[in-house]
Amino acid sequence: MPQGSIDLLILLIIFLGLQAWWIYPLLKKNRNFIKKTSNLKEKIETLERLYKK
Repeated sequence: MPQGSIDLLILLIIFLGLQAWWIYPLLKKNRNFIKKTSNLKEKIETLERLYKK
C-alpha cells in the first residue's frame, strides 16, 4: 500500500460518518412530515364529505 493511503481511508470514513450524522435526522424529519401531511389530507377529505351533506 502506498504511504498515506491509510490516512486517506480514515479521513474518508470520518467524512462519510459526519455526512450521515446530519443527513439522517433530515431524512427522518422529512418522512414524518410526509406522514403528517397525508394524514391531514385524509382528515380534510373526511370533513369535506361530512359538511357537503
